[in-house]
Amino acid sequence: MLFNQMGRLDLGHTDAALYALRMRTEFNRILGVDSKMVGPQEIKQLVPSMSLREGLSYPILGALYHPPCGVIRHDAVVWGFGRGADRGGAELHPFTEVTAIDRANGRVTGVQTTRGFVGAEIVLNATAGWSSEVARLAGVDLPITTHPLQAMVTEPLKPFLDKTISSANLHAYVYQTDRGEVVIGGGVDPYPSYSMRSALLPMEQLAGHTLEMFPCLSKVKVLRQWAGLCDMTPDYAPIMGPVDGLDGFIVSCGWGSWGFKAAPAAGKNIASLIATGETPDLIRPFRLSRFHEGKLVNERAAAPAAAIH
Repeated sequence: MLFNQMGRLDLGHTDAALYALRMRTEFNRILGVDSKMVGPQEIKQLVPSMSLREGLSYPILGALYHPPCGVIRHDAVVWGFGRGADRGGAELHPFTEVTAIDRANGRVTGVQTTRGFVGAEIVLNATAGWSSEVARLAGVDLPITTHPLQAMVTEPLKPFLDKTISSANLHAYVYQTDRGEVVIGGGVDPYPSYSMRSALLPMEQLAGHTLEMFPCLSKVKVLRQWAGLCDMTPDYAPIMGPVDGLDGFIVSCGWGSWGFKAAPAAGKNIASLIATGETPDLIRPFRLSRFHEGKLVNERAAAPAAAIH
């Protein structure tokens, strides 16, 4: 799957940020996750190319270091899941738009598509970017806003960075691919939109924050930039499980910018729900009804991309 286990540093630029990172380190330790706090001297040893000079707008005071973290080619993973589903007997219909979700007597009966009707006792809304629009086809309102997420990649360079660097304060992450390109991403745009066109202002801000950490990139050319869509919930946590009042309609959405790495666990639990009709205990807190029950899940620290939202 083209997996590069390079390790990751989450930078702390303030006392409050360091406190939050220490809390995450302790939670990780309790859960058996390999991570630790490191200071500026160890950061310099791990990432010699990163600037720790005095006078930075956001001085680097420490970091949470997660050695097992890695980067995987997302397109390879998607094709791998697709091939596995095909071998298991699932039918995949790309480029087929769902135009309506049929209901009768308080339950779903199937979906209307641009290629005809598909009858189904269970319909899963696992879309990204348009999950609230799909839910409205079933008469369900999701507390989700959709925001563009910007990223860019530079021309290939000689290897200089073998860690993923992330900064919630700077709303930026940086890593170098095996082809030498530097991938730079940041926080979601502050305004809701379904546009996937790149915007200049977020890229300028992202470039400035990246140069704060890596001034050695000041003369490097950007090859391309792009934008994707992120579905954000009020508590930054996903919505998973059945929907009250509409039997057979299940959702797994609102994953923000971090759904890719959670997909295997989410898929396993949603599959169990579909097969047994029972909601696994692990995903019960993420039910849609939590928003009117006042039982929100605080996941604001889930990813730097959420911090600007």
